Amino acid sequence: MGIDDRTLCRLHIEAVWDIQLPPIIQNEVEIQGSSNQPPWLLYIAQIANERISIWRANVDASTRQSLLKHAENVLIHFGQAGEMGIGREVALKFTGQSRMTLAQAQQLAHPIVEQNVVEAFQPGAAQYFFEHGREPLFGTIRDGRLLSIAHSSRRTPEVCELGIETLPEARRQGYALAATILWTHAVLRENLVPIYSALAENAASLALAAAAGYRIFARGINITNLP
Repeated sequence: MGIDDRTLCRLHIEAVWDIQLPPIIQNEVEIQGSSNQPPWLLYIAQIANERISIWRANVDASTRQSLLKHAENVLIHFGQAGEMGIGREVALKFTGQSRMTLAQAQQLAHPIVEQNVVEAFQPGAAQYFFEHGREPLFGTIRDGRLLSIAHSSRRTPEVCELGIETLPEARRQGYALAATILWTHAVLRENLVPIYSALAENAASLALAAAAGYRIFARGINITNLP
């Protein structure tokens, strides 16, 4: 789908924080007071060589100046674990250049339809995974045991954000990769945009994204309070 990175960024932020943003035409945007407001005061998205500031409603000029100064230092140390009140994330889009073919993924992962295997995977989680909006569900089952599951952690009329969980002993065996690829293609068949996001310091998740054919389109930080 031919969606530019600014629009993808807006759709991602709206999905994650359940807010409504105006089109990101300028490099500074304020969330309208009639919309839900996020927990953060400032979100900065680095898209290519452009930096976009998104403000919660009614942040005064003095506070904005302090937050922007603090954000400069945060961006310099972007890949490090965040301090209290600061989130660092990477948003990625699907390019189709995955390291596993769709046919190979279909040999490892399949649609998940049985609630009992999900309940055994994570007690008490079946209600979450099978509620409306979490579809499509794909995962790997071996000897009747669910090892990895991909689902829609967030869904809007335009995008789906991936959620992927894998048992520690089943990692690095291609299960999460296969489930991610099948989930991605199912979302595309719905004419929705699949988005992958992860904490900036989560190297394992970013490696999985790269293997599944996702590439970074935005690096974001959000600041919830003054330093």
